[in-house]
This record gives sequence, structure tokens and C-alpha cells, in this order.
Amino acid sequence: MKERELREKLINRWRELRRERDPYMQQWRNISKFLRPANGKFLSPKNQNEAKDKWNSIYDNTPLKASDVLAKGLMSGMTDPSQQWFYLTTGSPDLDESVEVRRWLSEVSQILYMSFARTNLYQSLHHAWMEAGLFGVLAIIIEEDDQLGFICSPLTVGEYCIACNARGIPDTLYREFSMTTCQLIDEFGIDVLPSSLAAVAKAGKLDEQQVVLHAIEPRKDRDPRFKDNKNMPWRSVYVLKDYNDSAHPILRESGYRTFPAVVGRWGAISNETYSSESPGMIALGDVMQLQHEQKQKGNAIDYMVKPPIGLPTEAKDSDIDTDPGGVSFVNGAIGRKPVEQLWNVNINLGELRQDIGEVQQRIKAAFNVDMFLMLNNQSAINQMTATAVAELHEEKLLMLGPVLSRFNNEVLKPLIDRTFDILNEQGMIPPAPEEIQGTDLNIEYTSILSRSQKEIQSRTDQQAIQEALQIAQVQPDFLDNFDLDKYAQIVSDKRGVSPEILRSSDEVAAIRQQRAQQQQQAQQQQQMAQSADMLSKLGKVPAGSETMAGQAVQGMQDMAAEGMA
Repeated sequence: MKERELREKLINRWRELRRERDPYMQQWRNISKFLRPANGKFLSPKNQNEAKDKWNSIYDNTPLKASDVLAKGLMSGMTDPSQQWFYLTTGSPDLDESVEVRRWLSEVSQILYMSFARTNLYQSLHHAWMEAGLFGVLAIIIEEDDQLGFICSPLTVGEYCIACNARGIPDTLYREFSMTTCQLIDEFGIDVLPSSLAAVAKAGKLDEQQVVLHAIEPRKDRDPRFKDNKNMPWRSVYVLKDYNDSAHPILRESGYRTFPAVVGRWGAISNETYSSESPGMIALGDVMQLQHEQKQKGNAIDYMVKPPIGLPTEAKDSDIDTDPGGVSFVNGAIGRKPVEQLWNVNINLGELRQDIGEVQQRIKAAFNVDMFLMLNNQSAINQMTATAVAELHEEKLLMLGPVLSRFNNEVLKPLIDRTFDILNEQGMIPPAPEEIQGTDLNIEYTSILSRSQKEIQSRTDQQAIQEALQIAQVQPDFLDNFDLDKYAQIVSDKRGVSPEILRSSDEVAAIRQQRAQQQQQAQQQQQMAQSADMLSKLGKVPAGSETMAGQAVQGMQDMAAEGMA
């Protein structure tokens, strides 16, 4: 496809994607205006600094704190940098029990963790969880980096559009942003700039903002036999929106082996591209009411403390002291007070504060503040087990379950897959054991939220085993109905026990065989000791098989000989 034709196609699709996004924009603007003005970009990329008064609609910071608790709760509950929140498996119990495979999986997991800590991934994830809680959608672009391995670019609503494939999975992202002329030269080189812009740059005007469109989408017209940039599964194209230069219609065309954008949604349904539900959307009405009530409460206090007053017309040019305790001399009209209050505002502030408090509680409930604060406190003071968390907040965890499952599939798995692909291409992943060559890896999540949900699921099994142990005290063979080895594996998995410390079934079988042999030897030694003792006592018994005593002695000697053998 020619460059001019490609540019025109991308610009047209950008318009179509914006039309699909438009129904959500007003709601996103209101969430940004009344709840968290720092998030969201809704102005022209060239004029982002014009929104200097965007914090002027915030009179109560309860929604800001609630959204912050949600973001930090998802961060510590799903992707805590200080804890192991996932491990890799082959999905096959037989392969996972191989010592060599387990060592390789553990080593790869540690490489990923160290790469995450070295880059800006965790900062980007915190921003992404905030975006998802507010607007119901998040996006992070993960690019290769020569120094760090990879680098993340967290996006905010208003600056990008997405599209999904036939299965409803996001596979396209278009982003509009601004770069200075100097930045364009550093990134793409001056030779690919339109001639008019290059002339301006050569004249020394390097700080003017230029609007750039970055399009990432599946590449339909490619030859899979080639691995170059223009034949990779995903296409990446940069164009200048305001310059349609015939010589240089695009800035750069390249490609990706995997979709480089991690896109997650709070609760998209049916064939929706964006989420129609999020805590920010649910709480928006209460947030607007809260900001309005707080503003009106301030106005009411002002009216009560310093109400508007009426003065006679002859006092127009007089100096009136309206401060508390002030004294002024005014000639009043006949039959009228010299100074009088025009109207009396007498609002019940107690009832207003009570209503404000109820609104604040509804906002906190929408953001699951109580649950996440409890989880954070548990993580900090380490006084509650995951079982206790599940018991106290089982209902809320179950309600949050579909969202967490969606985040696992749409955010965490693509993130790990993308970073693994980058590090593997850079040679940072050691070769896999021969027995799992070509095997797709599975991801097991071990964060506190995942463990809490698994604890809820396994509680029935735990109760059944406890009851079985009680019954076994009366009827020991009742335990024959249960496979306690499988129960140990299930409980370890649901509690997030590191697989490195668990023995394989072969190792367990070997230990049990050795223990059985030791027990057998101990029994034989005990029999030999008893035989020797009895022989010493029967030492004076006549030998030979003619008597019963002689036959008994001969039998014990035979047993002792077998034990020695």
C-alpha cells in the first residue's frame, strides 16, 4: 500500500473510531470535572495547558480519596510490587513436577519480576487501575527499550480510541498526542518531516507543538514468510495530522510481533467496545450532588454570617463598616431602620451535614473503600489471614469477582505475554527444557485478592475434610473416601504456596517407599531381638526335633537366620 493511500486510510479510520467513542465523552468529562480533574484529556493536543481552572469544581475531596483507595487497593491486591503476585506453569501436572521444568519456570518468573521493578511498569499500573475505576477503561503501550528492556506509556481517556476483533478482544489502538518539533526530529529525524516544517525547524523554531496520530492495528496485507517490520502481525504508523505533504505523508511505519497495548475494561457487555459501568460512573450522580451541597452549604453559611443588607439612599456615599462590631452613622428614612437585613437565611446545617455524610458514604461504597482499606491494613500489619478476609467480605469479593477475572484476562495476561515476548527476543529468557519446547505457558495468580477468592471457593472442601477427620475418630476407614494428597495440592494452590517448596508426586512416593522400608527393617530387628532373647532362655532345652521344645527352638533359629539374610 502506498504511503499516501495508507495515510488517508488511517485518518478516515480515526474519524470512525472517534464517532464510536463520542457517546462516552460527555460522561468522562463530568467524571474528570467533578471527581478527578487530573485524569482525562479532552482539549486539543496543542492546548492542554488551557485547562487551568479544572480544579475549581471540587469542593469536597471525598471522591478523590475514594478513587485513590480503589486504585491503591487494586494495586496492592492484584499487582503488589513487594509480593509475588503470579507464577508460571505449563498447565500439565506431569510437566510441572519435573525438577528441570520447575527450575526454569521459577527462573523465568524471577527475570520478569526484576524487569518489572527496573522499569516504570508499576507506576503505569497504578495509573491504569485509577483510569479503570474512574472511566471503566485503561490502556498502556509497552515498547521495547535498549536500556531497560521495555518501557511503558500509560494513557488517559480522551487521547485514544480502541477497537475489538470478532471475539470482543481489543486489538486496535489509535492515539492522538502532541510533540514539539524538536522532539519529532529526535524521534524520527528531520528528513521525514514535511518540507515546510523542516524549513521552520532549520530556522530555529523548535518548540511549536505538532499533533501526531499513532495507529496500531492488525496488518492484513503481510507475507508471514518475512519477519521484517512491514510484515509483522501488527502495524504501527505515525503521521502528522496537520501536514499532508506529498513527499513525506507518514513519519514512520513499523510493526510488532504481539499487540503492544494492554487494554482493559471494567465491565464491557455484549459487543460494546468501551465499558458502560465503573465505580466512577456509578458514583457520578452522588459526586455531583456532593459538590453542589458543599458549595451551597458554604453559601448558606455566608448568608447567615454576612447577609446582604439594605441602606437608605442617602448613605450611598457614606463609609459603612460591615465588619463584626463595626459602627457607622447613617441618616435613616422615616419609619425605617438605618440598616436592615434584606432577607433571612436560616438553614438547618445539622440536617445538611447528615445528608452530605450519607452521600459521602454512598460514594465510598461505590469505590469499595471499606473492603480495600481492610485489605491494605491486613497487608500492612499482617494480622489477618486470607481466610479472615474472605469471611468478612465474602459477598463483596464475589461481586468483584467478574471484574477481577476480566482484568486477569485483559490486563495481566497480555502484560506478562508482551513483556515475556520482548525479553525473549532480546535473549534475556534462558532456553526452555526440551520437554516443554513449544508448550504454551499458563499463569497462576497469587495476589491477596486472588487468594481471597480462592479461599472462598475452597472453603467447602476444607469443611468437608474437617468433618471427615472428626468422623474418622469413630470410624477410621471413613477417610478412604478422600484423596488427601489431592487436597494438599488444592489447598496449597488456593493459598498461593510457592510451587518450589512443594514436592512432586514422584518425590512423595519415594519418601513413602523409604519410610516403609525403614519400618520393615525396624520390625525385623525387633523380631530378631525377641528371638535372641527367647533363645537365650531356652539354651538348655534339648536340641533335635524329637521334642516340642526342640522344634520351637529350631523354628526361632530359622526366623533369626531369615532376618539376618
